[in-house]
Amino acid sequence: MTSKPLYALLLDVDGPVASPVTRTIAIASIADDLVTMARAGIPLVFNTGRSDVFVARTVMPALVSAGLPDDAVVLAVCEKGSTWFVPKAEHAEGAGDDLEVDERLRVPTGLAEFCRSIAPDFEDSMFFDATKKAMVSFEANQGIDLDLYARRQREIEQRIWDFLAQQEIGVAWEDRTALNNSDGVALRIDPTIISTDVEHIGTGKQVGADKAVAYLAGLDITPREWRTLGDSRSDYAMADRLHERGFVVHHGDVRPADGLLERTYPVEVTPDPALTNDAAGAAFLTRWRADVKRGEVSAAF
Repeated sequence: MTSKPLYALLLDVDGPVASPVTRTIAIASIADDLVTMARAGIPLVFNTGRSDVFVARTVMPALVSAGLPDDAVVLAVCEKGSTWFVPKAEHAEGAGDDLEVDERLRVPTGLAEFCRSIAPDFEDSMFFDATKKAMVSFEANQGIDLDLYARRQREIEQRIWDFLAQQEIGVAWEDRTALNNSDGVALRIDPTIISTDVEHIGTGKQVGADKAVAYLAGLDITPREWRTLGDSRSDYAMADRLHERGFVVHHGDVRPADGLLERTYPVEVTPDPALTNDAAGAAFLTRWRADVKRGEVSAAF
């Protein structure tokens, strides 16, 4: 028999769920509300650029401590759709052999080796994320002055851009594109406020949306609507894909000061403009938890 939960959640991790400052689930109500919804049959899908190790070490322990049941429906889509796994108790340090990797979306080995080799030049401001399996990432050192980080971030991105030109690999970086004598753009340099990802051009939050739909369909779960939550303009891609596929979707933006995007589906913000990142994410989740009790769908914030 097909299950039709009130809604399913598709959540970015950094920002809406995990604090970009502490890089932990710092607000207790976030884990409590997610667990309450999971107990009510709401599927939880995390759609993140983070690695399986981050999800296993940071996200899941908070949910387990809050009482996540063994039969909860949880999926983690990591590295912007290039890896994914179903979190279990044995995944305390990462998914291990249970991690699925889309080999088509893995960056070249030579790029990973180059990035690892230049990491010591930037250790004053960032570190190489060795937990990534398909993409390459540098993350800001915790507590660093963000203005200093932004300057150093620009420098390392230029080094990577120049390396890809030498390797004749097409690349996109913000508003710049270079084919570098190749047939097309293969990679993307994607900066955020605390990291730089170098990723296959085919990755993105829309890939996570497709994997979420496929996973639930395999379990005969058809949610009556989807609720997505993100902190960046690129997070709209997951709601866009769900909407394109004919689903009812509501998107929550926890950092609207960066600029709301106009969409034909509802885009919501918290009533309190002072709330941002995980504080705003907590407000959304508490509101959505209340909808489960009322049995409501398509409710505005």
